[in-house]
Amino acid sequence: MVLLPRALGRIRALAPNLVIDVIAANNLRDLMRREADIAIRHVRPDQPDLVARLICEATGHFYASRAYLATRGHPRSLKDLDQHDFISMGDTPRMVAYLREIGIDLDERQFRVGSENGMVGWAMAQAGLGIVPMDEAVAKHSPDMVRILPQTAISFPIWLTTHRKIHTSPKIRLVFDVLAEVLAQR
Repeated sequence: MVLLPRALGRIRALAPNLVIDVIAANNLRDLMRREADIAIRHVRPDQPDLVARLICEATGHFYASRAYLATRGHPRSLKDLDQHDFISMGDTPRMVAYLREIGIDLDERQFRVGSENGMVGWAMAQAGLGIVPMDEAVAKHSPDMVRILPQTAISFPIWLTTHRKIHTSPKIRLVFDVLAEVLAQR
């Protein structure tokens, strides 16, 4: 995420000896087993031992590289999307189901490449491998990417989550609060 370095810079300025390891994956890390201390997610956790804060409702769109569009054509309607390749970020069947719920009917076979890491998926799209949904806050930093079907917006929540027991740790609280502030600024 393009906002994460700004947050990490602020954290380092406030706590220079704090060590932070970023796990960049779209899969749901198990905070209950302490595979991570803090998670940034697009779903609200339902475990009672987790503390979650809704940071914002973000907006995304479909994007493709200029090279991809020059080769495959620029889709002008939702119907045109069935002639294009897509890049999956995470669980493809879940992604397809979500898109269908919001009126975008794609087939799993259209997702020919993908990654658990959203930024790897974005890099694949930048390399011309297909169309990808992306947060507009990320996309605005990539001038060679073209928003397709600008009238088709995808909204999604951004949740910051941690385990209730470690939420009171001063170090965890500092990181949580700085992340919340920076992500809310988008």
